Formats: sequence, structure tokens, C-alpha cells
Amino acid sequence: MFKILTIFLVTSTILIASPPQWYSTQNLPHTQSQIIGYGQAKELNIAKQNAKSEIAEMIQTNIDSITIIDIDSSTDKYDKDVNRTIKTSSSVRLNGLRVLKQERVDDVWFVAIVYDNLPLTQKIINSINPKRENFNHPYLTHTTLFKALKEHFGFYPKAEIYAQNGQYYIAIDNQQFLISQQEFVELFSNQEHQNIKIKLKDRLKNNDLYFVDTEFKEFGFASLFLVSHTGTVVSMFRNIELIDATFTYPNKKEYDGLRAEIENGAKQSRDMFVALLCKKKEDIGLFNQVSTELEKDSFRFGNLLDLMGRCAFSTKILTIVE
Repeated sequence: MFKILTIFLVTSTILIASPPQWYSTQNLPHTQSQIIGYGQAKELNIAKQNAKSEIAEMIQTNIDSITIIDIDSSTDKYDKDVNRTIKTSSSVRLNGLRVLKQERVDDVWFVAIVYDNLPLTQKIINSINPKRENFNHPYLTHTTLFKALKEHFGFYPKAEIYAQNGQYYIAIDNQQFLISQQEFVELFSNQEHQNIKIKLKDRLKNNDLYFVDTEFKEFGFASLFLVSHTGTVVSMFRNIELIDATFTYPNKKEYDGLRAEIENGAKQSRDMFVALLCKKKEDIGLFNQVSTELEKDSFRFGNLLDLMGRCAFSTKILTIVE
């Protein structure tokens, strides 16, 4: 079963006696793939939340919402001031969280929680025994993840990818697994339909301007999406009725082009374009357009996969470097 990890912002000034040796050294034995989070508080559940929040910080989850808890530190049983501020993501689902060690000293709980931070493929293989079902998604089955799952199980396990609180998960066999940002990018795949072309350089430099040329050789309603490395999905154009036609985004007469950008501090970025051609006009209203800034509402890769299961598509990965 998965656990819902709700993490809090805890800001307090407390007086601590003498923490246990294992907590002071923070050197409990663990494997290379495990992450240990340490937490302390007067209440056991808050000490556990503090430990979980350290784990969430180490796997670089996004900050979504914060709850403030006031801790009563009026007791005189402590003899050392400690200021502690923890900020991390809210409602992150993590498999395999377990208490490694906990101890109470002078009304203060000290806790260590361990998380097995294995690669996503290994987490899934270690956790499920899926039924053989007819799952043959035209896009997912060509990704590195699903090729590895088929190699292990002998078939593609039925799966759903969805987002919650700005985090992506994959649900397989009634279990949910967090997809880290790096693992999300590994879901990208260059795939080309014979009647849909995306003309774009594979690599661009940061701040380069560029256009995306698309060609659709059969009748349908054409749309173009950009899936960013952070997980957001935006539409560039949508439901344009075309037959044997080309379409360039943005309009060269009105714009200088799109700007290739990488985040501050990063050396490169990988994004993916998806050109879609549907036999009928699909409802694409839930996807934000490229000009909007509603990032919280733009984690729609699961919805895009649904469309790709019904429509013809081509994809193109763009790498942006310094």
C-alpha cells in the first residue's frame, strides 16, 4: 500500500536535552539506495513528519502548500535552544517509508525514517505482481520504462499516469509510485508517424530563437503541444482542420520565434513536442495555452496520453544546452 506523506512547515524554538548518540551522529547504517530523514518534536507524529520532510527535500519535490504548526516549548525540561525550519512539498505519495529508529528522551521524540530511493523501474518490479491484461498504449509501450517492464514481466502491465499536487505518479496493480522529475524526462521518446512530421533541430543553445514546422499528410484536426522537463503541458495550436498541409508555430510574420530556455543553474533541459492529428475534434480545453501562466493546472501529461491513445501522433525531443 502507498502512504500519503503530508509535510508541514514547522517553525519552533525548543530546548533539547541530550539527543541519542544515533541521532547526534545521523550515521545509521543504510544501503546506497536508501535515504534517511531525521526529525524531532514533543509529539511523535510531528517528529515523523519532520523526518519525512527531510526525505522529500532530498528527492527535490516541489513546494505546493504549507501548514503551520505551533509547538508548545514552554516546558523547562530542555537545556538547549534549537531553531528549526522545514519546508517541503505537501501530500507527496511515497512507497516504502518505514521507521528505522525512534526514541524518547525527556519528553522529546527523536525519529529516523528510511525511504528506498530505487530507480522507478526497480520499485515497480519489487512491488507488484500484475495481471496479464491487454495494455498496448501506442506511445507508452515504446518508452524505456515500459520496455524494461515488458522484459521483466513478459508483457506490458496496465498503467495510468496522473498528476496530483504538482507531482506525477504511475498507478500499476492498485499501487501508486512517485515519478521524480528525472524519471519523468525519461518517459520522453522520439516517435514519428508516417503522416505527421515535426521539423525542429534536436539541440539548441539557451536563448536561441526557433520555430516549429509541422506537416500533416492526411485529413484531421491538428494540435501541437509542448511537454516541459518540469512536467507542464501547454498547447501551441489546437484543433486546426487540415489535409495535406504544413503549419508553422509561431507565425513568422508576427513573431521572432520561440525562445529556448533552461532554468538558472541547470546545464541543459529536455522538452518534448507532440503533434496530434485526430479524426474528430477533441475536447482540448483542459490544456492551457502557451501564453498562460497557470502552472499548477498544467500538469496534464496523463490527459495528453489519453488523446495519444485515440489519435495519430508524432513526438520530437528538444535538448537545450548552455
